Amino acid sequence: MKKKLFLAIVALSGTAFGLTDNAHAQKWADLTMTVLLDGDAPAPKLLDMTKDPLCNNSTKQLSDDLVVDPKTKGIANLVFTIDTKKTKLETSQFHPDLQKVPAAKPVLDNVKCKFVPHVFAMRAGQTLTVKNSDDAAHNAKFSFFENEEVNPMIVAGGSKDVIITKEEKAATRVDCNIHPWMNAYIIITNHPYAGISDSVGKIKIEKLPAGVPLDFKIWHESQDKSIEEVSLGGKKETWKKGTVQLTLKEGANDLGVLLIKADRFKK
Repeated sequence: MKKKLFLAIVALSGTAFGLTDNAHAQKWADLTMTVLLDGDAPAPKLLDMTKDPLCNNSTKQLSDDLVVDPKTKGIANLVFTIDTKKTKLETSQFHPDLQKVPAAKPVLDNVKCKFVPHVFAMRAGQTLTVKNSDDAAHNAKFSFFENEEVNPMIVAGGSKDVIITKEEKAATRVDCNIHPWMNAYIIITNHPYAGISDSVGKIKIEKLPAGVPLDFKIWHESQDKSIEEVSLGGKKETWKKGTVQLTLKEGANDLGVLLIKADRFKK
């Protein structure tokens, strides 16, 4: 009898203090920031496509290894993602809308003898379609570490599917051996929280867990070692090995401007 009375009191106390499942429901956060170059951007490199007449058209093509918007100094193609070495998230900790691996197939296209997009993210378990919108034939060599390496040939107007089953701990480079100036990078994760800056440096990651510490890392293909010395929201910070821990509030979290000095990138 005493045991039943004790359990009843505990149950009533829990209700009184709001200790219900709804009270402990995870809250969610959206993260935004703008990545800008602090200093002068190097002049973009003109690609030499003269070895293939099907690629050597009248349109001048520039290298994508460091793309900086001339007006805003926004840095494109910078990756900001969960650092899975430090933050371990189970699928049950993802927002319910993001727990299933998307059925849609991301597309890596060949357009005017360049890979498009140049940097993109996808989930392990998705199938990637490699498309060829050019008149020239291309191949796509994937330099995987965890997945089986593949190097499909894609004829003009054709496409090939690449099934990706495992997360890659580092960015995966894709090359066309026929046209050595062509390359792209894929970020393959077991989670849905990878942001890549657009043409003016804007990054957005939606539906992150709020109110819990999350470790993030930054990466850019042209970084000179790790990007550690940065300024975020006007405050100088040191991100050891390019990592930072953030605890986001529920709803919108605008981190402001992330400034990165020009000497952090290879000349």
